[in-house]
Parts: sequence; structure tokens; C-alpha cells
Amino acid sequence: MGDSYIEVLIERDKNKTYFLGKIASYVVAIILFLLALSTGFSPFLIGGIVLGVVGIFVVPNPDYEFEYLLLNKELSVDKIIAKSKRKSLASYDLNKMEIMCPLNSHELDRYKNNNTKVKNFSSDKEGITPYVIVYHGENGDELVYVEPDERFISAVKNLFPRKVLEY
Repeated sequence: MGDSYIEVLIERDKNKTYFLGKIASYVVAIILFLLALSTGFSPFLIGGIVLGVVGIFVVPNPDYEFEYLLLNKELSVDKIIAKSKRKSLASYDLNKMEIMCPLNSHELDRYKNNNTKVKNFSSDKEGITPYVIVYHGENGDELVYVEPDERFISAVKNLFPRKVLEY
């Protein structure tokens, strides 16, 4: 049997309230800085510098995407931050997968009320239904949310025909 290699890149939906908060922190920092210059009151200057530093360095960048890499019955999920940094999030041996089906499938009903861990690696965009992988790991069961394309679904279905459901 040949090796299977599929790579899928999913851009995460950008959080609009994050950008509004970041812009507000910049505006308040500039106002405090201008107040410090006009009044000579140093706490305004310190507050402006602190808000500027927090806005730039402390608040994380929500511009990231997930990369799914399927290679020989192993799924690895990476997070690519601002198209420059990569962080490995998880790796799954799909031999330990029970099922893979869409989120709205009735096959998932028995897992939704349990204390099953959920790991969401989907884009969270409206109108897109992610697939859920029910995975039996060393730390218990996990529901892994992914957003595969047709090639990915087909490749997993070829590897595990009875475990992939499309309804």
C-alpha cells in the first residue's frame, strides 16, 4: 500500500473585538502620551508607555492558521502564527481513532455529554461544518475538531473505510 501525504491549511477566523480592543489601547496610549506632554504630569506618560507596550508585545496576535499534515496514518496539527512562526500543537495516531464524522452527525451524540476533552483546530467560520475525530489517547478520549478538504477526507477514508462517516 502506498504512502499517503496530505497537507491542508486552514485560516482561523479573525476576532473583530480583538482588533477594536487593540486600536482602543493605542488611542488611549496616544491620548495619555499627549496629556503627559501638555501637562508635564509623569503618570500620564507612564500609563501611555505601559498601554503601548501591552498593545504591542503582550496581547497575542490572532492572525494564525492551522496546518493539518496526514502522513502514513498519523495526523499532526501545527499552528502558524502571523505566517512566520510555527508551533506544533498535537499529533494523533489515527489507528486509535474511533470515528471521523461531521459535527452535526448523530454518531457523536454519545460523546457530547461525557467529560470528553475537546480540541478545536477549525476555523470557526460561520457556514462551515467541521469534522470531528473521536480519538482514544493515553489521557482519555478527545474530540478533535478539524476542517478537512475533500482530499483529506478521501485519504482518511481510504485508510479507514469503516471509521469515516460523511453524514
